[in-house]
Amino acid sequence: MTTLIPTKFFDMLPLPILIAEKKEGTLNYPIKYVNSSFIKSIGWSIEEIPDKEHWWKTAYPDPDYQKVVERLWEMSMESSDSENESFVSMTVNIMTKHDGVKRFKVYTELGSALLEGHYVVAFEETSESIL
Repeated sequence: MTTLIPTKFFDMLPLPILIAEKKEGTLNYPIKYVNSSFIKSIGWSIEEIPDKEHWWKTAYPDPDYQKVVERLWEMSMESSDSENESFVSMTVNIMTKHDGVKRFKVYTELGSALLEGHYVVAFEETSESIL
C-alpha cells in the first residue's frame, strides 16, 4: 500500500520538512519528500539526498562531526520515553547548499501520527552559536 504524502499541507509550513520512509531490513531509509521551505532554507533537492546515507554525507560532510551527530542521535533515541514523548530533538550544524553551515534544532517524530511508516523531520533554524 502506498502512502500519499499531503504535500500541500507540508508546503504551507514555514519550517523545513523532510519525510523518510521506514523500510524493513535497512537503516538507510529512502527520502520521499522535502517541502518548499526545506529547499529555500537548506537547499538540497531530493535527487541530491535520495536516502539517509546521502543526507548524512551531505549535511555533515566532516566525518568526525558526522560521528558526533550520530552519537547524539543514538543517545537521544535511547533516552526518549516513547510512551510519553512523540519526538526527539537535537541541535546540530548542517551544511546547506548555498549558505554554508547553519545551526538547526532538528525534531524527529518517533512514530508519525500523520504518515504511518514514515519519519517526519522538521528543522528550526536557531541563532545559537555554531560550535
